[in-house]
Amino acid sequence: MPQEIRRVAVIGAGPAGAIATDALVKEQAFDVVRVFERRDLAGGTWVYTPELPPRIPSLRALVEQRANAPIEIPQSFPTETPRSEKNNSHQLRYSDTGIHETLHSNITPEIMAFTQEPIPQVLSDRTLAQYGPGAPFRHRELIREWVEGIFTRGGHDKLIEFSTTVELAEKRGNEWVLTLRKVVPGKSKDYWWQETFDAVVVASGHFYLPYIPQIPGLVEFDEKFPDRIKHSKHFRDAEEFREKKVIVVGGSVSAFDALHDIRLVSQKPVIASLREPLAAFGWAPFTHPDITIKPQIASFCPKSGRITFSDGSIVDEVDTVVFATGYDFSFPFLPKQKVQNRRVPGLYQHVFNIDDPTLAFVGMVTGGFTFRVFEWQAVAAARVFANRGKLPPLSEQETWEKERLEYKGDGIPFLTLSPDFEKYFEALRAIAGEPVQGNTGRLLPKFDPKWLEAFSEVINARVEWWKKETKKAEDQLKLEFKPKL
Repeated sequence: MPQEIRRVAVIGAGPAGAIATDALVKEQAFDVVRVFERRDLAGGTWVYTPELPPRIPSLRALVEQRANAPIEIPQSFPTETPRSEKNNSHQLRYSDTGIHETLHSNITPEIMAFTQEPIPQVLSDRTLAQYGPGAPFRHRELIREWVEGIFTRGGHDKLIEFSTTVELAEKRGNEWVLTLRKVVPGKSKDYWWQETFDAVVVASGHFYLPYIPQIPGLVEFDEKFPDRIKHSKHFRDAEEFREKKVIVVGGSVSAFDALHDIRLVSQKPVIASLREPLAAFGWAPFTHPDITIKPQIASFCPKSGRITFSDGSIVDEVDTVVFATGYDFSFPFLPKQKVQNRRVPGLYQHVFNIDDPTLAFVGMVTGGFTFRVFEWQAVAAARVFANRGKLPPLSEQETWEKERLEYKGDGIPFLTLSPDFEKYFEALRAIAGEPVQGNTGRLLPKFDPKWLEAFSEVINARVEWWKKETKKAEDQLKLEFKPKL
């Protein structure tokens, strides 16, 4: 690291921000650690926001990747500006979360938790009612409280500036200048100011800006038939789909979760439109008498309302199309940081900005071991910032990105850690090294194959559940159509 880092900003107080803050503080190398969170409590995407009506303000802007654009910045600071829809609308800023009332984690607490902060073995009334006494999952609010507890137990909550949005983070010389906007309770104005730092950790998450692919006729279809196009982020209750004809687009976790909730109340069958499923789960989530599998949608016809699939088949009179197609990255506060093909280019090990190692990202990966992998990323970043962890030469970092593109491909595959979990964890552990003797820096243990076994057990359990549900439905159909003697 070419410069001494004494002041670090963390953007976001969700799981990634919590572990990044803890790693920085425990490194005992920084004079200032500040956390900026746009909501009024910690938890990130696990914060339940039922008071914010779910809606896509402009499908065209979302599809054309113009949504969540930077807002106008005042010329001088500190200052106040009147609240406005452009600055404060949760819909335009996509600040609502994709959390619904009954949401639970989908992996076991043992491999989801950080190594020093176990998730409580407590089952909420909701969990007991939904999954029974042996449930391996945890309700959304317990997870949010666990994240909050990481801040409060260490006294790190005093470092958080709540209700504060980072509107701009730009490098001026050797300093990062953050332009901040705070929503002041009881006032009709926003307060703006600036703070300077030596380094920045972006832990703002990537589960808030929906990704919807460009499909011929889609935008025009939405304009002709308002409210027929939805994203799984805005799924709240299956009741809104009762007796409706529904298509669910996507082959990942959010897709099959939505399918199996919706099929219970909708017209049958629900149509699942996908290219291919996640390799770990295969076709089991989609193989059910109440589900018809179709390939990708080729086009929407705004005149007739018909939807054509890539195999030439057509459906019409569809009430709702739910895009369970994941999320896109969005960093409106980082004007020089591009998002390309649904990934953040120019990062080494998905963490370190190759051009400027004083900018680090935590939590920008997928494919398993959320949240645990955030800990390895956070500790590696903290050690590098403290000039205790070592990055390889720039040429080697650039080669890593190039070779990963060749190996995994662009977009979501590039970010997907599976199946190379151990290799990735160990690479970050090598960067971080050991904590300085006598200080409180976090120790990263060696990757334990038992974690992978536990991860596989959860996947296998879910696959077996889907198979049982399918057999149950098939047996019921046999009874219903059994000829009377």
